[in-house]
Amino acid sequence: MFRNYLKIAFRNLKKDKQFTFLNVLGLSAGIACTLLIYLWVHDELSYDKLFANDSRIYQVMEHRKNSGSQSLSDESSGLVSDALKAQDGAVEYAAAVAPADWFPKSTLTVGDKNIKASGQYAGKDYFKIFSFKMIEGDRNSVLDAKTSIVISEDLAKRLFNTAKNVIGKGIKVQQDKMFFVSGVYELPVHSSQQFDFVQSFDYLGDVQSWVKTWGNGGPHNFVMLRQGEDVNAFNKRITNLLTKNTGDTSRRPFAMRFADNYLENTFNHGSRVGGRGEYVKLFSLVAIFILVIACINFMNLSTAKASGRMKEVGIKKVIGAERSQLIMQFLSESTLLAFFTTLFAVGIAWLLLPQFNQLTGKDIHMEFDTSLILTLIGMALFTGIVSGSYPALYLSKFKPLAILKGKINSTFSDLIARKGLVVFQFTISVVLIVAVLVVYQQIQFIQSTNPGYQKDNVVRFSSEGNLAGKEEIFSAALRNIPGVVNASFTQHNLVGRNFGTNGLSWSGNITDQTVYFEGFFGGYNFIETMGMKMAAGRAFSKNFGAEYTKVILNETAVKTMNLKDPVGKNVKISGGNFQIIGVVKDFHFESLHETVVPAFILLAGGTNPAYKIMVRIKNDHQKETIAQIQRLYESYNPGLPFTYSFLDEAYQKQYETEVRVSMLSEYFSVLAILISCLGLFGLVAFTAQKRQKEIGIRKVVGASVNSITFMLTKDFLQLVFIAVLIASPLAYYLMSQWLNGFAYRINIGPVVFLIAISSVILITILTVSFQAIKAALVNPVKSLRSE
Repeated sequence: MFRNYLKIAFRNLKKDKQFTFLNVLGLSAGIACTLLIYLWVHDELSYDKLFANDSRIYQVMEHRKNSGSQSLSDESSGLVSDALKAQDGAVEYAAAVAPADWFPKSTLTVGDKNIKASGQYAGKDYFKIFSFKMIEGDRNSVLDAKTSIVISEDLAKRLFNTAKNVIGKGIKVQQDKMFFVSGVYELPVHSSQQFDFVQSFDYLGDVQSWVKTWGNGGPHNFVMLRQGEDVNAFNKRITNLLTKNTGDTSRRPFAMRFADNYLENTFNHGSRVGGRGEYVKLFSLVAIFILVIACINFMNLSTAKASGRMKEVGIKKVIGAERSQLIMQFLSESTLLAFFTTLFAVGIAWLLLPQFNQLTGKDIHMEFDTSLILTLIGMALFTGIVSGSYPALYLSKFKPLAILKGKINSTFSDLIARKGLVVFQFTISVVLIVAVLVVYQQIQFIQSTNPGYQKDNVVRFSSEGNLAGKEEIFSAALRNIPGVVNASFTQHNLVGRNFGTNGLSWSGNITDQTVYFEGFFGGYNFIETMGMKMAAGRAFSKNFGAEYTKVILNETAVKTMNLKDPVGKNVKISGGNFQIIGVVKDFHFESLHETVVPAFILLAGGTNPAYKIMVRIKNDHQKETIAQIQRLYESYNPGLPFTYSFLDEAYQKQYETEVRVSMLSEYFSVLAILISCLGLFGLVAFTAQKRQKEIGIRKVVGASVNSITFMLTKDFLQLVFIAVLIASPLAYYLMSQWLNGFAYRINIGPVVFLIAISSVILITILTVSFQAIKAALVNPVKSLRSE
């Protein structure tokens, strides 16, 4: 029986090639799009799930109260992990980490090889918590010695041409100190932690003591709880950890599952507001909607062709066919078509995958494992059953006598169902168009917003090797190069947080008010090089001698501290007295997702480290200027590779996800609209077919082609207007929720909706007009000859 269903289904699909082509086009486009989104979502969800005990690995976060506002930070004191392991029996392993993005790439030297690589510092338990595959070395002891360095397999091959038998070999870091290989690990792609080597956090504590003080923040802390421990009970026990050690009541630590951090990486007012996870949910919904829209097309096109198969249904019923058999026949047709289009869609997705990877910045491969095969089968069955269900139920319900007499009239429910499907399609289309426009406007707003400093034409590179400690002399030499506008040095990336402390006190401070400050160390000319503006006072200047006891605050810090006429007043930072010499206008060192936080700038040098040289160059002749900078660098560090980057590239990278989401939204919106138009095309054909005698009579009594075209078009424009009424408030709500993730955002104006509505109306008119004009041009003799 089933074989006969498939045979009849194949014949019917082959018989009506135009119908089959439109369905294959719509369904394959929808399934291919859904498949690509599935691959992207699957890739995103696989991050940080690779560790043996990932369900027991937690990162210690902090809830912070800052002058009445709430914030959430993934940073804490570098002492937290050791304290938790010593004081709480629920903790099996704990490690503090100074992440790789704190530091510029280091130069590693073996013999005559000098290789740039990114590294981080981690506590002794790091490789016990994170079960990276160890190719060489014992994970239980690789970070015990302060002179140990654990390197990736790739770095081992670059340095030693092999990853085997390298334990104990020496590597000179930054042309300074020798470290010895204690282990080699394999770093998987689906780890959010990407680094080439790991050094001891204890060693970092020796050279930068602030990372092991309770009052400062910055390091990340990770714990692995013992089997069966309740994280909620653990969080209740540790909430006062910082208060006990510092007296600070504004910082409350808590543990959050590490595997969740990759997706839920955006915070606002002390709460997680999404991040990548929101985009995973968003595009999962988009995939479902696109697939549903494609299924709706099949329904509309099938019902449009229904009258051509009425007699077939009537004859089958007369000779004894049951309604269930007819339903099975039509479902077999739709399922057969769905499986065929799924195979076709896989081919389309495979061809588009390289471009999709380029668009998303990923390296996704289509591996036909059990999971993907089951997903494809499920997708085909879902598409076949959903798309074929309405036509099957619609065609099989009629009585054979009425069919054979040609007395078939659409019921009100049939009419509502078909038009409701079109309204649904265009509601989704309008929402997608509005979403694309809002995302585009927000990104334009981000890119055009002045961050408070001039980010363009600033070259950054490491202060390493013989440059260390000579940054001021080197900066002075840089300023003599034609094409260099200014130069200075700092420890800060100017993108993201690098160093923070709550160790500031001042006259008039409320005793229970603790304020968390971001700290900057900048050389002479740092403010001028970065193009920052002074709101009051002055910047650091050699005219006033060494100014290591002076400090510059930002405007937010002054407001938070409630200081009036701050210049000349004194503050204490980590117990030392500093005089305020200036107030710099607020500048954004985090993305516009976050508000500007209080910050201070101290003079770099002496005990205040500087890792990065900042050089502002002229816009013209940049290659020649950079070549001269490189020659000067090489005169200090002969043999070391000169690696630089532009500050504006790092700034834009903060919004890489949003830019990619914007591009993906554009493509998916266009696809959804095109698929919707195919469905509309089918419904217009259905309507023209049902009303062909009415059209013929109207033409006989003098109706023009334009009036008939308007009559047919008007009905569909009404459906579009209904879709607009539904979509507009829905789109406004959804995009307002998305914009809430930004501390600085656009307002959604009426222009966005006018553009979306106009676009949909124009597309509808173009789609409907073709079939309407075609129907209006038919000779009335042909449509009325049966009368």
